[in-house]
Amino acid sequence: MKKIILILLLSIATGGAGYAQKVKPVNYGGSVNLLEVKGRGSNAVLTLRTLGYGKNDALAQEDAEVRVIRALLYQGFSKDYPPVITVGEAEAEQKSGGQLQAFFDNKAYKDCISGVRPMGKLAKVKGEKVKKKPFDITVNYYVLKNKVSAMNIDSFGF
Repeated sequence: MKKIILILLLSIATGGAGYAQKVKPVNYGGSVNLLEVKGRGSNAVLTLRTLGYGKNDALAQEDAEVRVIRALLYQGFSKDYPPVITVGEAEAEQKSGGQLQAFFDNKAYKDCISGVRPMGKLAKVKGEKVKKKPFDITVNYYVLKNKVSAMNIDSFGF
């Protein structure tokens, strides 16, 4: 009886681990491209295209959203839309005291996203156990910038 319970608990534990959400996008390559800017000043929204990777549509979409937000945080797209955070990713996460990790874990970044439009079908990646799907994601740059600045991390470039 103990063996059956142990096997049951082990199978539940390993099955649950397979559905754990990842905070950082998977490393299958891809890039984030700025397609369009609508509005000006604090009303400006950026439309960006990227590939999302995952076993299903929902995971691929989440991967694409995180990929876009991280690109805006650490890379930026022009002099008008520079990186929100001016220090490197590892240093920023260390100095934030877990606030950036919580930002992604709690999916607070979704407040900055005003639209997600799939641009194709979920397609298998050759030689990998994952699928990819292109997305156009619309983000309010200044909402993202204000959310990160509200974390009161002094060494960031605001």
